[in-house]
Amino acid sequence: MTTTNNYHATPYDISATGFYFHNFENYEAKARNHRNDYGDLIEELEIQFIDGDNYQLFNALGINQANLEQWFEDFEDMQGTDVVAAIYLAEYLNVDMADIMDKLDGVSFYEGRAETYAQDYLNDSGLLDEVPESLKYYIDVDAFARDMLLSGDITEIDIMGTTYVFWE
Repeated sequence: MTTTNNYHATPYDISATGFYFHNFENYEAKARNHRNDYGDLIEELEIQFIDGDNYQLFNALGINQANLEQWFEDFEDMQGTDVVAAIYLAEYLNVDMADIMDKLDGVSFYEGRAETYAQDYLNDSGLLDEVPESLKYYIDVDAFARDMLLSGDITEIDIMGTTYVFWE
């Protein structure tokens, strides 16, 4: 799937205007001969995400002139759970952009809040199977979730307006 993201290259030179682009070839063609008001070649540009998909991923990766080509090759068309995993790796674990693609499959997460994750974890793991039914009401799932968060066993993060729980 090809996206229709729009970007802007803003020169650091105040005597030059920027330009819009939508893919790497378009960027290269415009940047190659981009000049300021005095005819000097512009070399330094700030790359800005204007409109489209994966804005949070673009920011998490810190896209600039040096890694723009990799953005278009590996990340611009990324979708679904890969986007969530890539944002987590880049923004929260500080994984280098060059290593993210190799680590995507190793990211484990759950869509929802820590309390819901803890309840599902207790139910799915069978930890409560041997607890008598009359005592199950005394188990404080919220406290269990809080302890998991405080111990670092899980991390709760909002990404693109949705809450996720990550664990390693």
